[in-house]
Amino acid sequence: MKMVMDLYAWGVLILGTVTTFGLYMILSGVDSPWFAFAEHAFVGCAIGLTVVVSTDYIFRTIIPRITANPTGQWPMIISLILGLMMLLRVNKSTLYLARIPITLSAAVGVAVGIRAQIFTGIINQIRATILPIFGGGSLMDMIANITVVLSVFLVFTYFFYTTEMKGTLATANKIGRWILYLAFGVLFAQTYMGRLGLLLGRMTLFLFPTNPNLYVTLIVIAVMIVTTWLLHKNYPELLKKLTPE
Repeated sequence: MKMVMDLYAWGVLILGTVTTFGLYMILSGVDSPWFAFAEHAFVGCAIGLTVVVSTDYIFRTIIPRITANPTGQWPMIISLILGLMMLLRVNKSTLYLARIPITLSAAVGVAVGIRAQIFTGIINQIRATILPIFGGGSLMDMIANITVVLSVFLVFTYFFYTTEMKGTLATANKIGRWILYLAFGVLFAQTYMGRLGLLLGRMTLFLFPTNPNLYVTLIVIAVMIVTTWLLHKNYPELLKKLTPE
């Protein structure tokens, strides 16, 4: 049993190293079979996992509900039929039938998205901006409310394109531009820190413990680099076959 667990751990380590650093090989600017493998493996695993999870959900949840109360679950029956109709895309003669559920799902998705965007992106943003400047909170709350309200008006001045920027308006325009810089910088920093956290967590698998993880990682990376170099130098035709567009 311990031997099986060791083989499993080694397999996870090697496969994780190949896929992770294979994807990073795109930064080299040259075709790499390891990048092609990692890319196709990721897409294939994602699709396979989606199919398995969806099929399991259908047979464990939807089918029992329909069989228990067919008349009361008619919306679920229609949804199941529409979902199965999407599989008709595999045959050209029934391709037109598959367009029906795709059109309905796209239309419903757009309608729900527009409604959600109106509330979250417009109405709720306006409500969050209309704040009590004085009273109703502590001194820090008042400072924060004033900052939000002033920032909104100053950023508005940055988008005045039909008015000449001079005097007070030019100053407000410049301040609004710097507020935008700060906002975009914060968003970028949050995204960067999130991705950096994922990278550090991934590197932990490859570096610790040093024996054997670090040694195995270095060996696998060396093999990937050498094989890619050899294919470029000596077997360009084979490289084209291994890196399909």
